[in-house]
Amino acid sequence: MKQKLLLSLLIIGGAASGAWAKDGLMLGLGAGKGELKLDEGSNFSNADTDDEDTTTNAFIGYRAGDGLAFQLGYHDLGEFSISNGLTTLDGETRSLSLSALAGLPLTERFSIFGRAGFHHWNVETHSNVFGPRDRDDANGTDVMYGAGIRGEISEQIAIRLQYDRMKLSNEEDDADIGDYDVASVVMELTL
Repeated sequence: MKQKLLLSLLIIGGAASGAWAKDGLMLGLGAGKGELKLDEGSNFSNADTDDEDTTTNAFIGYRAGDGLAFQLGYHDLGEFSISNGLTTLDGETRSLSLSALAGLPLTERFSIFGRAGFHHWNVETHSNVFGPRDRDDANGTDVMYGAGIRGEISEQIAIRLQYDRMKLSNEEDDADIGDYDVASVVMELTL
């Protein structure tokens, strides 16, 4: 499934012409809103959550022209708090990602794009399972994908509105934890 999605986006990007015609190094900064959605099988699936927070991201990448770009990104996905009545779990999530973006032009200045790749996430948690707060870390590497619209302000500057889903799973148990859904506005600079 992961490979089919990535391959489909790369084929679309290769077929698109005219979108993102300028080649070169690109830099970007973004901010938005993220929400942690736990899977049904998790220990906290029916818990009260305060799981929406402000997110930030930054990236460096390369635009290969003709609708294709690659980027390496850093994501601060914010904080969350989950309680099931007996236990409260607070945490912060950060992620590093590597993804490909494939664009398709709508007009001379606007295009839509799909994005697929992988991200390595780290969650620092604090819980009060049995008395004092315990600190723990969890991490993993999972799929991320998304879509958005890109508008060029000038030949070097563009604004992207994008929605990304970043999967979280426990590799040791081969179990899904949940997803981070992130809606963001990104300022992109092509050098």
